Amino acid sequence: MPYLRTDDGVRLYYEAHGTGSPLVLAYGIGGNADLWDTNRDALAARHRLILWEPRGHARSDSPEDPAKYSFARWALDLAAVLDRLKIRAAHVGGLSLGAGIATRFTLRFPRRVRSLLVTNSSSAAGLPLSVDHILMRAQSIKVTLEQGLDAMAEFAMATNPNVRERLALDPNAKEEFYAYYRRLTPIGYANSLRALLAMDHITDQLRSIRVPTLLIGGDRDPSLAPMRVMHGKVRGAKLVVLSPASHFANRDQPEAWNRAALDFLAKVDARSKAR
Repeated sequence: MPYLRTDDGVRLYYEAHGTGSPLVLAYGIGGNADLWDTNRDALAARHRLILWEPRGHARSDSPEDPAKYSFARWALDLAAVLDRLKIRAAHVGGLSLGAGIATRFTLRFPRRVRSLLVTNSSSAAGLPLSVDHILMRAQSIKVTLEQGLDAMAEFAMATNPNVRERLALDPNAKEEFYAYYRRLTPIGYANSLRALLAMDHITDQLRSIRVPTLLIGGDRDPSLAPMRVMHGKVRGAKLVVLSPASHFANRDQPEAWNRAALDFLAKVDARSKAR
């Protein structure tokens, strides 16, 4: 399995599929590269698809020091992935946390971004978290460190609206969530949540984004409202709302998600070739 080591000594997992213009994606908080399985083949048929796992997630390292986690640090990790693969510029994006990382990468390294693909993400909009969200995430840290990751999966299924809506659409996803959390380390997940709670509020910076931007949301996703805010801030951004779809829209509506993403990327690449 391919890994790279960052300048601060953290090992990151990534995998590459297909050929074509590069597309680099990360999944949401606590997720892993395998959660793109419903999209991987379709994307890799047209693109050099790079799936990576941010520090604190699955096969990547989970430093014990919470100071080693932040959106700024994750954005540098994304830069390290591109550097390792000698990719000068790529389509970048992700789901939820992954899209929040990609958006901050776009703000910091605009010349390295061909387009931005944001799906089901409130962190990409960079708005302050609600009190209820802060309390839920703080309790998640406590459950994870004191009771373990099976207990965390059960807590998420009971309290996290992102997870509840996915289960409402597909009750069989329960085992998927247990497997999702079991791939984490308690300290990695807890520190990732701490970084999420300390998120920088970038909403006022979104107007500076000049790359083509696609937002894909789910009609049952609590993050749809922040994505509508982002849609209004990023000039020329396109918003696609899938239905019925939860926070995990790429899994609820994989064919529609693939079609929206691939059509967008094809138009961006065509415009680049025409110049």
